[in-house]
Amino acid sequence: CCLVSVVTFAARSQFQVGPKVGLNIANCAFIFEDDDDEPETNIMRLAYAIGVAADYGFSDAFSLQSGLMFTSKGYSYVLDEISEEVDYDGYERVIFNYIELPVNAVYKIKGFQIYAGPYIAFGICGKYKWDYTYDYNGTEESVSGKMKLKPKFGEVDYEELDEDEDAFYALDGGFNFGIGYQLDGFVIQAGYSLGLGNIMPKYTDDIRDEYKYSNRVITVSVAYMFNLGD
Repeated sequence: CCLVSVVTFAARSQFQVGPKVGLNIANCAFIFEDDDDEPETNIMRLAYAIGVAADYGFSDAFSLQSGLMFTSKGYSYVLDEISEEVDYDGYERVIFNYIELPVNAVYKIKGFQIYAGPYIAFGICGKYKWDYTYDYNGTEESVSGKMKLKPKFGEVDYEELDEDEDAFYALDGGFNFGIGYQLDGFVIQAGYSLGLGNIMPKYTDDIRDEYKYSNRVITVSVAYMFNLGD
């Protein structure tokens, strides 16, 4: 609705559009009710974002920024904890890929920018990868593999998934905020994306309300904007 409203002002407002690329430093926050086994991710996953950015300027100081981005999120952790019986060495990595639509209000002063606003994202694919060894009472074993993660809006039935497949909830949303600087056509931004949705799919055994994990992403991006009108 915001985008449709802004288009009506484009004829008398400055309108910029251009390609945008970014580096994501992704992680997830976990909340498990009645369970103390939340994973503690000890590294953040490096990922990427690519797409198109748009800026509708209402004045020199205020604008509305949006666009459409293909963005990769998820989390990673190194399996290096040593228990009394098992010694792990390796990693596990979870990848969520989205098409994301942000809508940010921007305040500008002398090239500097402060922005904040909501986003909505739709999952398109994902992957779960693992590669580690473990030593159990002197016997070392190696484990590696990968699994496709399918985005699902409704209930997930295990019987509908192949052996190398699992699911994640397709709809995500949250809040973005950050700072930036524009020099001629280049716009450099650094921000934080706070996911408010639950990526846990709706399994048939209905445990989604008890287990929640949400995206957390630090992003550094560069865009080149073309003026299309004043």
